[in-house]
Formats: sequence, structure tokens, C-alpha cells
Amino acid sequence: MPAGAQRAIEYAECVVCFDDMYKEQAGVLLQGGKAVVPALLAPAMRKDGARLKWGGKCCPVCRKAFDGVDAVPGIDDDPHGWFKVVDLNGDGKLSQREVVEVLKAQLPIDYLRLEAELPDLWNTWDVNKDNIISEEELLEPNRGLLAYIKREFPRSEAAGIPDIRTDREGWFRYWDYDKSGTLELDEIVRALIKTFKLSEDHSRIESMREMVTAVWAIFDTDGSGGIDTEEFSRPGDGLADSITASMNI
Repeated sequence: MPAGAQRAIEYAECVVCFDDMYKEQAGVLLQGGKAVVPALLAPAMRKDGARLKWGGKCCPVCRKAFDGVDAVPGIDDDPHGWFKVVDLNGDGKLSQREVVEVLKAQLPIDYLRLEAELPDLWNTWDVNKDNIISEEELLEPNRGLLAYIKREFPRSEAAGIPDIRTDREGWFRYWDYDKSGTLELDEIVRALIKTFKLSEDHSRIESMREMVTAVWAIFDTDGSGGIDTEEFSRPGDGLADSITASMNI
């Protein structure tokens, strides 16, 4: 899986446009009326699922075939309908991991803190200690796990993105989440789309991807698949200057 798609899944973003999934109604991929991908589908994929350039009617993440898309009801508007859709195996329960994955894709919450703290909180709602939680335990107004998470784990504003034109190295470090000192092509594309707020313009997303792909080999001279800080930031002939020149910014 491309590194950019991995980052998108990790941070609950659409793997096509890299926008936050919670901002719009999501969905699930169906085959014969049943969910075929054990994850929620991002808005851009839901809208364009039938005509994705990444392989037609195949999930661009796992490549499973599908023949339909089911919209996920709003968690506040129709909580019981929402639970029925996100409970992909239909057993009426969700595990810790499922709770984190579906809620971070549906709500503006601090999911990194939730992932760290939920194991210690889980027993408050998982009364029979089977590591799963029922619909009632999750959705009970005021006292359910969902109400607690919405109240105690609001998302805080992220730090501002450094200007790629005036602070190339700062921009690179900002997007180098794992501090590896390198960024792969798809990570650069994701970072540019989010920097220039292109998530709603799919034609510009494709143009951005094509532009970066066209020049990538010039800078990834060793064929490692990654660009380091020096290759990206070098004044005059680094990847950052090539990108900004191509974008006329």
C-alpha cells in the first residue's frame, strides 16, 4: 500500500483526496448487498466509487471488487442506523479497535489520545470483560461510551503548516511524521494536497499527482522510493523549488 494511503488510513482521511473523513457522510463498499471492506469509506470514494481511476470498481486500498456503496447514517441523526452499518459482521457488538476506527472516521476527536487511553477506560463499559461492547453500552445517552468520548476527547487545532516557499526544511519536517528523514512520493502528494487545500478539486489532485510523478526520478536518484531533506530543500534545484515553479507560486 502506498505510504500516502497508509497515512490517510492512520489519520482517518480519504485515500483519494486526503480530506478528514468526519467532514462528510461516509459509506461502505458492498458486494451482493454485504460489506466487503472492513472499514468505512471516505466521502470522495463514496461519491466517485463507480468511476475511480485506480482500477474501476475495486477498492483502491485493498483491491477487493464491489458492486455498490451504502451511505452511513449520521451518528447523531440516526445512531441505531449508524451502528447497524458500522457493525460490519452484524453481531451487535464492537471491539476496542473497531470503536476507535469508526469513531475517528466519524467525529472530530483526539483519536491519538483515545487510542492511548481507551484500554484503561474500557472496563467501565465492558462489564463482562469480553473485550466487546454492545450497541446499548456504546450509544446510551449521557452515560454511554460514545457520549463520554465526545465530551472528553475533543480534537484540538493542529499547528500551522510551514510555508513551502520560505521554509522548505520546516515544511518537510512537518510532514515527516515518523522522523525517518525521508518522504515517499505519495506522502509528498498528500502533503501538497493538504497544504494547498485541494481536497475538493479532484482534477487538481490528479494534476498534482502527475506533476510530482513526472519529476520524481530526477530527485530520487538512488531509486530508494524516498526523498530526503537535502534533496527536497536544496535551493534552486531541489524538489520543493521544482514543485513551486511548476505550480507558479
